[in-house]
Amino acid sequence: MAGLVVLLVLAGLLALGLSLVASVQEETPRPKPGGELRVRPYGLALNTDLDPAGSGYSLVVENLYEGLVRLDQNLNIMPGLADYWSVSENGRKVTFYLRKQAVFHNGQGVTASDVKFSYERLFRLKSRPVFFEFASRIEGGEEFWKGLAAEVSGLKVVDDKVLEIYWKQPGITNFYFLAAGFAGILPAGPVQSQKKRFFDRPIGAGPFKFDYWLRDRRLNIIGIRLVRNDDYFTRKPFLEAVEVSPFFQLEDFFQNEIQVIPYLTFRISRDKYQILESNLLQLNYLFFSCHLPPFDRPDVRQALKAFVEKRQLAGLASTTANYCQPMDSYIPPFLPGFMPDSSGREQNLSQVLKVLEEAGLGRVDRPLVVNAFFEVANKDLIPKIYEFLRDELKPAGIKLELKLNYSAEELALSSTPYVYYLEWSPDLPDPEFILRPLFHSGGFPNRDLFHYRNQKVDELLELQKNGLSFERRINLFREVEKILQADAPALPLFFHKQRLAYQPYLKNLKAQPQGLLCLNLRDAWMDR
Repeated sequence: MAGLVVLLVLAGLLALGLSLVASVQEETPRPKPGGELRVRPYGLALNTDLDPAGSGYSLVVENLYEGLVRLDQNLNIMPGLADYWSVSENGRKVTFYLRKQAVFHNGQGVTASDVKFSYERLFRLKSRPVFFEFASRIEGGEEFWKGLAAEVSGLKVVDDKVLEIYWKQPGITNFYFLAAGFAGILPAGPVQSQKKRFFDRPIGAGPFKFDYWLRDRRLNIIGIRLVRNDDYFTRKPFLEAVEVSPFFQLEDFFQNEIQVIPYLTFRISRDKYQILESNLLQLNYLFFSCHLPPFDRPDVRQALKAFVEKRQLAGLASTTANYCQPMDSYIPPFLPGFMPDSSGREQNLSQVLKVLEEAGLGRVDRPLVVNAFFEVANKDLIPKIYEFLRDELKPAGIKLELKLNYSAEELALSSTPYVYYLEWSPDLPDPEFILRPLFHSGGFPNRDLFHYRNQKVDELLELQKNGLSFERRINLFREVEKILQADAPALPLFFHKQRLAYQPYLKNLKAQPQGLLCLNLRDAWMDR
């Protein structure tokens, strides 16, 4: 009898458990196909550039085209058009095996010849320095770039679905090039036959395909419409269509006519709408002319760091949609694997003043004239930032003078010390593309603008290019960071963080590594 009671109790508990599980499953919404997503991008001007090698909306380009590989949110290398790959010859040879089911939007299969054509097209364009950097890492790429070869010898088509790439050096960064938005694969035939007209109605292999241009009553283009690619090589997107236009208004969002908009105002209630925040690889530094006295002295550069209140400066540059986070390190702390040590950087004021006095600074009655140059996207910010820096550096005996119209030649001939306020957006989300151009003696813009030289930094940046160990690269970057902290060729100021607002029924909206300028729309869906 007692055994029967126990069995009945257990059965009851089991039934209750199953009921609770069923209840949880019913309450957890499952992705639903369908729905049209309307997005207002950042910026007020319309951008109709649909070339992956151009400067169009990343939101559109990243969802219209597909690369051999892609990056996830944590910068891990993930399969794209390449289903898998093998590495041989100590990492110098990588063989990519394309997905058999991968097709372009016109139904044409993606082949290894299309991949080779797309990369060689990039190298022919020569429109961005990063394209040369990409070419120079592949065997025969530099010769092709210079017109000394008809093709890139390190790109070998084995058959329709197999491509071999021979790199000059093995390296993790090699895969970052292949995952970049500009490395989206194009169909060779249509591009060659249509030339520039191809990008009026482009064909890619991404999760969405071009549908038509959005137009106003006067037939002016005001945006772009993409539709779901039902032949996408993995699970097709849930969303039926996406429309992108900078002419969508805030009131359209409040009226539920658009779903995504930059967080333009605090009128967008956080209680009613969802807010997505993401770090943006847009970094601000104040560089010193390291070749001109007194800024040729690391101790002087170090001392001047004590005079600039970064938090207040970041507040000046912030908006509700794009706000700035103070940064003490040269590499932003949000890059995977890199957590800079910000301890032990407090400076003794008496020691700071002593250093400045020895260098002939610190006299408010006889200040040193220092020119100030600016390179920022938002030109309206320049007067505010200049006035702030002028007032901050005045107690250090510096009279800052704003220079707006200048040429590289004038800068090269200048004997007046200067500071250079730079907003830097690296081409790839990797420390190399911050450190190498800004702090390597041969990197541009350092070579022409800041003139910082440290042989050890150069050696470490060359070392990190060779090898497939993620941990080894991070350790090398940390060594560079320590040297820069000691040398202080620039003052790290802040990085940008972006905010988007979106409707509560929009689910699984995620940023890509590039920030909110690019959204992963493959997995987003609407619960309504």
